[in-house]
Amino acid sequence: MTKILVVDDDPLLRQSLEFNLEEAGYQVRTAANARQALAQIEIERPDLILLDVGLPDMDGLSLLRLLRDRFPVIFLTARRRELDEVLGLELGAEDYITKPFHKEVLLTRIRMVLRRTQRPRPASGDSRAIIAGDLELDPEAHTVTLRGQPVTLSPLEFRLLHLLMKAPNRVFSVDELLNQVWGEHYMGEPQIIYVYMRELRNKLEADPGHPRRIVNVRGAGYKLIPQDP
Repeated sequence: MTKILVVDDDPLLRQSLEFNLEEAGYQVRTAANARQALAQIEIERPDLILLDVGLPDMDGLSLLRLLRDRFPVIFLTARRRELDEVLGLELGAEDYITKPFHKEVLLTRIRMVLRRTQRPRPASGDSRAIIAGDLELDPEAHTVTLRGQPVTLSPLEFRLLHLLMKAPNRVFSVDELLNQVWGEHYMGEPQIIYVYMRELRNKLEADPGHPRRIVNVRGAGYKLIPQDP
């Protein structure tokens, strides 16, 4: 059974989420603060974490830094500020949702994130390493190297780069990227693409402010241009 950890300091919201998620068929554990969350994580190893930004003992963003690349996270925030959402995505959250939210909206987001993150082994035709100039990506080992040096990517960054590298020099529209990486039923804002492209550039470009590898084609989308080793 899929395990979900709910981390929120609001006892009524925790109780409501626990009831609704268990009714939907998930195994649920809850935590009221970061200390409890970290203890639960080590014991339960959840498949997904719902994480609130306003925790009493540690800011949710700080806890998200500790969880990055280890567990899928949906970022919960009552702050209607783009800063929280963008920071959450840059730190590795799979998605975000702003309080208050409808139960069905949350359940849909959860299903989408689980579908993306509980990835099967690559098909035989898609398991070989891809090389694009000085960049190499191994879908089966889930590794990326740049000029022979390992690069750490979040799961979404990895999937986005994988798509670009499979068709170097091809321009992908924002809609194509959303459909193929986030899923055709993604309901968030398209600005999420800009956040993740910026993160990839920060990790892969010599000068992220003047990218040469991951290039925006005005009005068309993005493409990956292989760089010489």
